[in-house]
Order: sequence, then structure tokens, then C-alpha cells
Amino acid sequence: MRLKDIAAECGVSPSTVSRALNNDPRISRETIQKIHETAAKHSFVPSKRKRPLSRSNISLLLVIPDSEKTVNNPFFEMGDIINAINSAFDTDKAAIETVTFSRLEQIRQRNDFGVHGVLFAFGKIDQQFKTFLEERRVPYIFLNRTFETENYVSCNNFKGVLKLVNYLKNKGYKRIGYQGCPSIAVNEDRYRGYHIACYENFGSFNPDLVYNVESIEAVNKDTAGFFLEQNCDAIIGFNDNFAIRLISELRNLDIKVPEDIAVTGFDSSPLRKIFKPKLITISLSTFEMSFFAARWLSDNILHQESRKLQLEVEGQLLEGESVRT
Repeated sequence: MRLKDIAAECGVSPSTVSRALNNDPRISRETIQKIHETAAKHSFVPSKRKRPLSRSNISLLLVIPDSEKTVNNPFFEMGDIINAINSAFDTDKAAIETVTFSRLEQIRQRNDFGVHGVLFAFGKIDQQFKTFLEERRVPYIFLNRTFETENYVSCNNFKGVLKLVNYLKNKGYKRIGYQGCPSIAVNEDRYRGYHIACYENFGSFNPDLVYNVESIEAVNKDTAGFFLEQNCDAIIGFNDNFAIRLISELRNLDIKVPEDIAVTGFDSSPLRKIFKPKLITISLSTFEMSFFAARWLSDNILHQESRKLQLEVEGQLLEGESVRT
């Protein structure tokens, strides 16, 4: 008798069975009782995750976006994540295997799956892979993605954009546009921050100052032209790389930054270090987020702790040269 057989007999999913056997409070009493009774009837004993006994056999899986999503939009430093994981595990060094989200099905099919914990960076997974991990009692956590029922550590994207609008308002800018990207999950919170900040700073929100694109490749002369036609004196780019591309398009129209218009970014991406003018931005705090996420994994793996973690790290506003002083 396997876990999925218990699920079929009870008419629920395997993940529900796994949670019920752990007395998850989100599962109804009736369902928990039914599953426990069914498991007892068939003498079902769930397999337990083995606790690593030494630093030499802790295996972690780090899942990152595929290259086609980051080649034109490198918004994070891989080294920050790796260094944070190593720091969090301290003397209990972990072997870190890095894969992309597109390879998760291959990972699921492996016969030698011996991973003790998984960190999903900047992406989401389907229910099938969640069930795969839950059946094996492998702890997992999301980085910079927020889900109501999952464990995560994220940058506070909402407050980050609030800071940017407040900063621009204090510098005397009055018509601040927002260049968004709804196809990327964190845009929802960044846009919400912009929306609220406009009300707080100017008493109203003007949707005519918002221009959305589906990808960084779609930032072009029309994007730049839109903000000029709306007489914007400042623009908040979805992230640093979107902002850098927008500045290039403005230059093609003989518009100077920051002399003619101000532009800010978000994320403190690798490209920001070499681009001129240096962008004013919000630090994504990749190292800090990764450290907290890895520490949670460490506690789960080494000490069998199972507390919920839903943490948002507040990013720091980084000064630059893309806004008039």
C-alpha cells in the first residue's frame, strides 16, 4: 500500500494525505480522521526523511530561471545565492546542485533522487512536483515569489516602489510614470506600490502614466515616446535592465537622463555596475533573502523543524546618477 493508494481510496490528492498524516491544521478534522483510519486499516507507515548525520551528505537543489529568461535580463547574482547558502549552513556544508525550472521533470524521473532540501529562486512549480516533494518529505522554499500557502522569503516589492516614488517626490518630480511588465509575477506588488504611492504623494492616481510591456525586448522607441507624450518628468522602470534599455531609447530621441527626465530601476542588477548614468534603484537583497531561506532549510533538514516561514525583506534605496540632485 502506497501513499497514492491511500489518496485514491479516500478520494483526495496524495499531497492532502501527506499533510493529513502530519495533522496539518489546514485539513478538516473529518478528512484527517478518515485518512488516519484508512492508513491504519492497511498498516500504512509513511516513509520518513532521513536526517543527515554529518556535513558530508547534505544535498540541496537550487532551481533557477532558464537562460532564455535571464540572458537579456540578468537581474540577480548567482554568487550571492551560493554564498548565502554556504553561510547559512556554516560548518554543515552542503553539496548544491543547480538546475533550471525546465529540467524539473527530469529531476522527478530520477531513480537516485537523494535531495534533502530545495530552494526555488525566482519562479514557481506545478502541483505535480509539489506532491513529489511532499511525498518524500523534502522541505522546499521559494525565493522572491510569494504564495499564500507556501514558505517563502521575498523582497518587499511593494515598499520598494513606495520608496522610489517618495524619493522622486522629495526631489521635486511631479509627473512620475511607471513602466511595468505584468508577465513577471513581482510586477503586481511593484505596480500596487506605485498606485498607492501616487495617492499618498499627489492625492490621485493617473493610469495614463503607466506603460506595460510583456518582455524587456518590447521596450523600444514607442515606450520612450509614450512617456514623453505624457509629459513625464520621471519614470520608474520595472527593473534595472528595463530602465537601462529605456534610457538607451530615450537617448536615441536626444533625451538626456537625468537632465531632461529622471529614470529609476529596481533590483540592483549586475548591469547597473557598469552602466552610465548609474541608476538609482532598490536593492533586491539577494544575499539576505537567500540566507534566510537557506537557514530555514538548514533547520528543517538538521533539526526536523517545520515552522512556516513567510518573510519579506525590505530593500534598500541605492543612490545613483539617474535623478537630478
